[in-house]
Amino acid sequence: MRVVIIFAIVLAIFGPFNFIAIRLMTRLHPRRKRIVYALAILCNVMWLFLPILNSRTDFSRLMRALFGPPWFGWLAFVIVYSAPIALARIGGETFQRRVSRVFLWLVLIAIPIGYYTALVPLRIEHVKVQTPGGKKLVVIADLHTGLFTRPSRLEQIFRTAAEQHPDAILLAGDLIDDDPHFTPKLLAATRVVPPSIPILATLGNHETYGAPLEHIAQLRGSRIRLLVNEGYALGNVWIAGLSDYAALQNHPELAPNLDAALRGKPADAIPIVVAHQPRAFADAKKRGIPLTLTAHTHGGQVGFRPLHWTLAGLFVKYDMGPYREGASELYVNTGTGYWLLPFRLGLTPEITVVELR
Repeated sequence: MRVVIIFAIVLAIFGPFNFIAIRLMTRLHPRRKRIVYALAILCNVMWLFLPILNSRTDFSRLMRALFGPPWFGWLAFVIVYSAPIALARIGGETFQRRVSRVFLWLVLIAIPIGYYTALVPLRIEHVKVQTPGGKKLVVIADLHTGLFTRPSRLEQIFRTAAEQHPDAILLAGDLIDDDPHFTPKLLAATRVVPPSIPILATLGNHETYGAPLEHIAQLRGSRIRLLVNEGYALGNVWIAGLSDYAALQNHPELAPNLDAALRGKPADAIPIVVAHQPRAFADAKKRGIPLTLTAHTHGGQVGFRPLHWTLAGLFVKYDMGPYREGASELYVNTGTGYWLLPFRLGLTPEITVVELR
């Protein structure tokens, strides 16, 4: 019943945008009607498979991997297209047609650029924070390992992280795309990291949406040390790994518990919170913890780093990079992978090197 309600709500929100965008494009570009209809049908096929996505079968995984990206890309397109093109009507139909044509050409140009940026380059972001400890930490997040994730890409990411010679590699959640079926693919890529470098991880919302207990069981005793409201002593630094806030609805037994994550910390150890969502910063500040490392936002996968602007910043307070409030600092990694749609515009996949000074 819950799935049906969610499906109905999503359809009610995105249905009108689909209708408006299709109507506008077929009216303004009548010679392209067949193309518009074909794209609309192809990109909306995913609606048929939404109710079975959590069935975790080979068929459901294939349908998600095949039709998920065009579905998500189309939804983003119709929302962004509908409003400005509809408003352009005040300038007359000729003006509206010209605006639409320019918009569509910009989209066609952006698609290959965004696709390349999501899949090929890697950005190493160096951050120095005024926190004692003298450690070098590398943060990777939002890998969203799935059916079409290339093992070679995962190995490239882990190899690049290891080449920074860190004291530890921190995986800040959303390492798999819901389904623990892909946890072995993630683990296989860690073989390129020398055994001397510990790999520590936290849960993200997507691990929690799927089968988190199975994911946790697969990681216990593996190369990746999963911290579920647990701490890890890294010399004089205490890594407090916080569970994800999505568990509050799905798995209350896995709800974030910072007190538990700090339990066992030596009195003279420097605490650092590692969590998936930036909302953990509020809890960390209350306890005077000097540094919190998070991810989750992806920067909306569209942004402009020099201006510290991202699409996600329109909706959330902490969307990318460093923040300082009082004696506490926060850093938000903008993601090393992507969610569903292999598209990043202006925000190269990020590996963050954090040096404690």
